[in-house]
Amino acid sequence: MDCGFKSGKNVFRYRVAGIVLDDGNALLATNTMTGYFYILSGAVSLGEASEEAAVRVMNEKTGGDYSVSRLLTIVENFFDYEFNDTKYDFQEVTFYYLMEPGDIKYPEQKNRLGGGRTETLHWIPLSEAAGKDIRPRAGKEMMLNLPPHVETIISDERSNHSG
Repeated sequence: MDCGFKSGKNVFRYRVAGIVLDDGNALLATNTMTGYFYILSGAVSLGEASEEAAVRVMNEKTGGDYSVSRLLTIVENFFDYEFNDTKYDFQEVTFYYLMEPGDIKYPEQKNRLGGGRTETLHWIPLSEAAGKDIRPRAGKEMMLNLPPHVETIISDERSNHSG
């Protein structure tokens, strides 16, 4: 069972994300319902440690053998997301880990997501990443400038909020 809950149009999720950098490239994803790139992430299961979840999520999404290098940042992100003509207000707490690829460094896997979406993995040169729409913004900044120590970030990307 995923750690999270929904109350009306409000959603809370506890997640992990994996930043994978290799030879000047970053592993990112898109899906058939978004026009932007995002860092691979997934839900933490009830009773699962975040580091274990990061390894599980990355291995499931890539078909590879990943391990955690280190915890980078904990982000509390607020954002709107529209799905099937309904706008939801999300609050997410995500542990971002720097991941080390094992046997499969360049996965070409496509993943089926809920709601009829298909996720596609992409290696994007870091030299091009600054000019691309990568979400969340805090994750993009972290990917481009790896923090030397664990940080906590509060990011508010809601369209009706000025923060």
